[in-house]
Amino acid sequence: MCYPCHKDMDSEIFIIKSLFIQNAIMLISLGVVFCLLIHAIIKKRRKHSTVFIIWLVLVLWFFNSTIFGFSAVSVSQEGIRLNYGILSLRNDLLPLDSQWKVGTYLSGIRKNKRLYFLTIGGRQSMKVKGDDKRRLLQSIGKAIDRIQSGRGQVTGDDRAMMG
Repeated sequence: MCYPCHKDMDSEIFIIKSLFIQNAIMLISLGVVFCLLIHAIIKKRRKHSTVFIIWLVLVLWFFNSTIFGFSAVSVSQEGIRLNYGILSLRNDLLPLDSQWKVGTYLSGIRKNKRLYFLTIGGRQSMKVKGDDKRRLLQSIGKAIDRIQSGRGQVTGDDRAMMG
C-alpha cells in the first residue's frame, strides 16, 4: 500500500476509495438515465420524459448530497483539496487550518461492523473498513498537521506507511 499515493514537492495525494470506480458509477448512472431520457424524447413520450428528467435530477442530487463522502484528498501549501468525483459540485479547497478527526461508525444490523471516516472542516469522507484504511485516514491528518506546521517533509513514520 502506498500512503500517500502520489507525492511531489508541492502536494501529497491520498486515495481513500477508488476514484476511478466512483467516477464510473457516477457516469454509468448518469448515462443510463440520460439515454432513457433521449429515447423518451425521440419517441415523443412526454410523461416518460418528465419521469426521466426527475430521475436525472435525483442522480445529480444523490452524488452531491451528504450521503456521498469525498474519496480523494490532496494536501499542499495551497490547502486541502477534497475530491468527491466527476459529477460532484462539492469538490472544494479547504484552508490548511481546517480541523480533522478520524471517526468510527458502527454498521450492520447488529451494529457490529466498525467503519472509519475522516472529517475535515465539517466534510466527511467515504466510510472504509479495516486497520490499514484507518491508518490511511490518520496519515492524511498527519500530512495536514505536518504541512500546516511548515514541515512539508516526509517523516520516518510516513515512510513506514509508504512501504
